[in-house]
Amino acid sequence: MRKIAISDIHGCSVELDILLKKTNAQPEEVIFLGDYVDSGPDSIGVLDTVIEWCRQGARALLGNHDDLFIQWLEDKENILYYAGRNGGLATINSCLNRLGINRVDISQLLSDVIKENQIRKMILDRFYSQVSFIKSLPYVEVDSNLIFVHAGVNPIHGLKKTTKLEFLHLRDEFIYHYNQPETVIFGHTPTRKIHNQDNVYFGKNRIIGIDGGCAFDGQLNALIIENGMFHTMSVVKNGK
Repeated sequence: MRKIAISDIHGCSVELDILLKKTNAQPEEVIFLGDYVDSGPDSIGVLDTVIEWCRQGARALLGNHDDLFIQWLEDKENILYYAGRNGGLATINSCLNRLGINRVDISQLLSDVIKENQIRKMILDRFYSQVSFIKSLPYVEVDSNLIFVHAGVNPIHGLKKTTKLEFLHLRDEFIYHYNQPETVIFGHTPTRKIHNQDNVYFGKNRIIGIDGGCAFDGQLNALIIENGMFHTMSVVKNGK
């Protein structure tokens, strides 16, 4: 059976729908590697799509932005860091738009704690199923000699000693120093930062990076694994 890995959708629901159709994906073939929310225009739409596909047999992993969204909802992360510096304002406004409520800007949230708390409570109440879904997500999936993860695994100690922080946040120390026998398929670090292009990155040290930076004028990549071979398909920003 084919496997199709997609990562770092970041609210790009249009591109996700096109890519799923373009690959002729079946739910049981698909694994999503996290970062469904933030930066792009339709985080709630992406979550709804991923949830529906998972109901039909797809799998999904947690990303650092999904975790950050939960941290803010639980009042464990401040609004400046989440919404002002990490694209969370787009997720908040995606929720408000779904509810027919006017958008907010970061200055409104920074200056009005009551308003921030009201919005937080509203999201928790009205998007309970989406929030619960994010909270249920695992960090990693292993299939034979393939490891699927959002950011990476501990390059020295391997999968079993990788922490949550590492699963969600590793970058260069994993990308350039991984030397374990399994092949790791990951997102998180845009491939343009690894090999100066948005296409899937195939590292000589058995790592495959698939984050094409769709929400940042890049593309949404799919890594297709079939009969031991790797193929790719992509959709550029705005579905072109």
